[in-house]
Amino acid sequence: MSTIVQSPPATSPRPLQAPAERLIGGVRAAWRRSVLLRALVIAPALFVTAAILLVFLDLLIPLRAVLRETLRWIPPLLGLGFVAFSIHRVLRPPPPRRFALLAEERIPALQNRLLTAFDAADALPDGVVVRAFVADAERRLAEADPRGVAPARLKVPAMVLGIGLALAGIFSIALPQVAGEAWTRWMHPADAYASRWAEVRAETLPNAAPAPMPLFDELRWRVQPPAYAGIGPQEGRGDEPVSALAGSRIRLRSRFPDRWDGVRAAVIGGRALPVRRAGGEWVIDYTMAADARGLSLEAVAGGEVIDRRVVPLLALPDQPPDVQLTVPAADLILAEGTGRLTIRATAGDDYGIGGFWLHWTHSRGSGESYEFVEGDWQFARVSRNGRTATGELVVDLATLKLQPGDVMHIRAVARDRNDVTGPGESVSRTRIIRVARPDEFDEVNTDIGLPAELPKDPVLSQRMIILMTERLVREAPRLSRADLLKRSGEVAREQGRLRDVVGEQVYVRSSESGVQGQDLDFGYLETSGAQHEHTEAGIAEAERPSAEELLEEASEATGRGTIDEISHKHDEGTILDVNRDLMALHNLMWRSESELNLAKPDSSLPFQYQALRMIQAMQQAERVFPRGNVRVDPIDVAEARGQGKLDDVAPSVRARGAALPSLGPLLAELDRVAAGLGRRPARQSSLEISALAARALEAGADREAAALVSRAAGEAGAGRADRARDLLGRARERLAPGSGAAARPLPTTADPAAAEYFRRIGRMP
Repeated sequence: MSTIVQSPPATSPRPLQAPAERLIGGVRAAWRRSVLLRALVIAPALFVTAAILLVFLDLLIPLRAVLRETLRWIPPLLGLGFVAFSIHRVLRPPPPRRFALLAEERIPALQNRLLTAFDAADALPDGVVVRAFVADAERRLAEADPRGVAPARLKVPAMVLGIGLALAGIFSIALPQVAGEAWTRWMHPADAYASRWAEVRAETLPNAAPAPMPLFDELRWRVQPPAYAGIGPQEGRGDEPVSALAGSRIRLRSRFPDRWDGVRAAVIGGRALPVRRAGGEWVIDYTMAADARGLSLEAVAGGEVIDRRVVPLLALPDQPPDVQLTVPAADLILAEGTGRLTIRATAGDDYGIGGFWLHWTHSRGSGESYEFVEGDWQFARVSRNGRTATGELVVDLATLKLQPGDVMHIRAVARDRNDVTGPGESVSRTRIIRVARPDEFDEVNTDIGLPAELPKDPVLSQRMIILMTERLVREAPRLSRADLLKRSGEVAREQGRLRDVVGEQVYVRSSESGVQGQDLDFGYLETSGAQHEHTEAGIAEAERPSAEELLEEASEATGRGTIDEISHKHDEGTILDVNRDLMALHNLMWRSESELNLAKPDSSLPFQYQALRMIQAMQQAERVFPRGNVRVDPIDVAEARGQGKLDDVAPSVRARGAALPSLGPLLAELDRVAAGLGRRPARQSSLEISALAARALEAGADREAAALVSRAAGEAGAGRADRARDLLGRARERLAPGSGAAARPLPTTADPAAAEYFRRIGRMP
């Protein structure tokens, strides 16, 4: 029999919708409950089982701290990972057809009615047979019970969880000391208290070797910086140097074994420190000194030192603030003591800025009339960004009543917040603000205080004309066309006056004699005095050439561009050769004046800059010679030494100073101890090496090298001779870089000073 499946009309209802969905929803709910119940039982079982296995593994084979630091995350990751996986399955269940298959598999009474209804519900045609199938399927689906479709199967996980909890309880009740130690080792992974774990293993395992006398375990330290630093405490462990600011509170602690009588502590080269008990630990509190070198710890049992540990200390310097005066960026020379001056400075410090201000000095006059006044200015606005501060102040120079020749020295001052070894104070570079005298206008380098009404008599220098033009360029967008023409014309007139001075120099140099007067005023060379006044040695007006003759001579000097003119010549006129630069300067000033007359100050600036460069080059080319013969005989220092006369000087007894520290004895001891590692008792080697670490710190040796020696002492005490020898070699390399040869062995003497003496003279005692 074959059945042709046709699509029902769009208006026909979907059969079996409510019974099928009800059954599939029940199967889905039963499956979700089963998944959640299994997660709640299997996850703790995984956690407990993994934790018990790790604890027993550590008991049989003691693990290093780095391994415990990593492996302790396995139990929670297993448990939480299984829970997360189960929640993911519940939130994203399989498709409904999978639940239909599950129901058909677990409920035989359905006889594939649910799967058939699910797959062909939309394709069944309407008819008597279809209605009969639908009625039978609905009856069977309504009688089906989905509660047993997805059983939880919790028997095995519950047994594993129960056995694990029972083992943990028995272990904690029977061996509470071992359980507590195991909890500490896994909750706070560290190589500390290794000797305690050895004692626990010796008490727990029947075949374990008896625990030796406990030594210093790994030290744990906490550094509380001073309050001004504004940073939190730091914690660490190990034998590395402890770095801290002076004034920091350092706390050292470690386990205090029951077999010890006490712990002694002292500052290297200083006083003893009190040691207190806190539970099962010893604790030392020490305030970091600026010259601290290290701490020496000794464990005492039975009236003798059984272990020694040296902790190098490194005092971190608190550097003073870094102060920069950013505005003004250079020294200023003002035309007048007016205007508004902006001062801006920045300061930075490792631990913050405490105070920030400006210091000024106002000086006037010279010689016996010299006077000065100084004081401080507070910034009008200070912005702070972390450990950096920026201050700004605008000064009205008119309130300072500056006169020509007055000088203001300004610098920024910053102070940090160090209240232990400070405070540290720094100053910025000093900026000088000077008001030019009437004959120093050529040195003005800023338009601050530049007078609005230009002086009529003195000729302005090219530098001042540049400043005026630059200010006009900045203000041009805000000026009307008439104001721009007026202001630009005023600057053009000043440029023309200076060009006339240059033209006068061209005329003087083009005279028949070609000799300049000794008292001639070089106004074009950046001097702003009155215009030239020729002396009686000047040239008469009638002898001066006309403008056409002057231009003709200039053309002859500069050339007309022919090949003959640029070829090598020996007989060129001396005066015209000198005038070539002056004529070029004259032409540049003329071009500048022309652009200014056209109200184009921006186009005039390139010619002004080039003219200023030419003037500066001429100034550098000047030579000054002495008017008479000057001779200073050289002094033979070697010959003259000791020839002077000393009056009323009596000889004094020369005291013997302290000998310079030498690392020779220490290197020799390091070589001797390293050679004996493995052949002497471990404890004896450890005590000798720790004594060398304290000796190195007392002698001012490198802290890192002393830390390596201290670590070598711990390795030697644990019986690891190879590692101790390697650490001693690294320490020796830091103490004497590049010295691969062994140090000369010292003579056997109890006095180190005598041993060093015999070593230096090369003799044995």
